[in-house]
Amino acid sequence: MVVLVVGAGRKGNIGYAIAKKFQDEGHTVVAVDIDFNHEEFHRHYCDVTSEKEVAQQMDIIKGEFGELDAIINSAGVNILGKIEDYTLDNFNKTIATNLTSNYLLLQAFVRAFDNNGKRKVFLAITSDTGMIPKTSTFAYGASKAGANHFIRCAARELNKYHTDDWLVTALAIGRVLTPMDRKTIEDLVAQRGVTEEEAERMLSANIPVGRGMTPEEVAEWAYFVTTKGDYATGNVLRIDAGQVQG
Repeated sequence: MVVLVVGAGRKGNIGYAIAKKFQDEGHTVVAVDIDFNHEEFHRHYCDVTSEKEVAQQMDIIKGEFGELDAIINSAGVNILGKIEDYTLDNFNKTIATNLTSNYLLLQAFVRAFDNNGKRKVFLAITSDTGMIPKTSTFAYGASKAGANHFIRCAARELNKYHTDDWLVTALAIGRVLTPMDRKTIEDLVAQRGVTEEEAERMLSANIPVGRGMTPEEVAEWAYFVTTKGDYATGNVLRIDAGQVQG
């Protein structure tokens, strides 16, 4: 398979772990991001909130490989803040990165590549925050809730009204131990006046297993669903160790 992994620019994050998993399993990986701290995979710079750049990216992949079998979108930002202090720029950036990118990528994928009898996959990495209210995350939560329902609606359209074979689904993941998670702790310390230890406890308090996932665990789920999860199309799979709001 030729697999485009969005958000794979930096070691330690979810996209990098997913790209490495697919490469280790023998697939061709195109890593897309706005910034890279490594020289692995086929690396392409692209802002996936830009319609023009996304369309250009599809043309580049078609020219280099002739086909594209799967897109896995792990692009994401989480800018915490109190609603009275939150800026419109931060709100718009969050919506664009976490929600609009899925629309632009899937639309361009459908337009640029026919299936030729081969299955196509679009997998979005979303969040259980789109289902569970959490403090200071109204923008992030709204963007992920929107992404979750976009996936459901888009899957219904592609599966029901297109003759091509599509798997369109999402992983709504819980806490993942990435640099973004570290930034969340720093934001909680600055905005809520808590210690780092208290912020850590806040993030893990409602996770029954008492810990966050590793990026490699997310990559295993992404690989399984992409390669074997046909019947998951149209669903948002919540992978968060049964986290509930206490």
